[in-house]
Amino acid sequence: MNKENTEKLFNDFPEFFNSRNEGLMASLMSFGFECHDGWFDLIYNLCSDIKDWYMNNESRHYDENYENYEVKKGIQPHFQVQQVKEKFGTLRFYIGFAPKAIHDLIRKAENDSYFICERCGDDVRTHEFDGYHSYYRDDLGWVQTLCDKCLKKEIERVGLVDGDYVSDWQKKHNAPFVRG
Repeated sequence: MNKENTEKLFNDFPEFFNSRNEGLMASLMSFGFECHDGWFDLIYNLCSDIKDWYMNNESRHYDENYENYEVKKGIQPHFQVQQVKEKFGTLRFYIGFAPKAIHDLIRKAENDSYFICERCGDDVRTHEFDGYHSYYRDDLGWVQTLCDKCLKKEIERVGLVDGDYVSDWQKKHNAPFVRG
């Protein structure tokens, strides 16, 4: 993710990322957001939803030794985002301990990432296609969620010959996220 978007997330949600400068033993966020800018809105909205949930719902706030706690509203002092990245074509948003509702918000955003182009942010479900197309590309040698336009740019960037970029495995198994 570019520097501007990274800084916006760090500045708007400092309580989520305050361990990013404490080294790799504290958090992998010192690497930044390991995905492209197309998912910026998805990540920003997820962080906003998490913050809203904490501000409007009570949860356990443990002391520094995790021995005693209070139940109250607000972001838990130990809540930290450990890593944000792309893996196998989808968003991965890793955190430590949190209420189930927070994990549910994360799973929803991760599932939505299957349909959002990681490069440009377009929701590929809204595109009009002619023929067989896939949102979830694996014929580049790696898996990425791309719209057709960004896939074409990526193919040109890596120097692949134009052709059918839906893998044989996807066709054979009628893989999810394939549209025909």
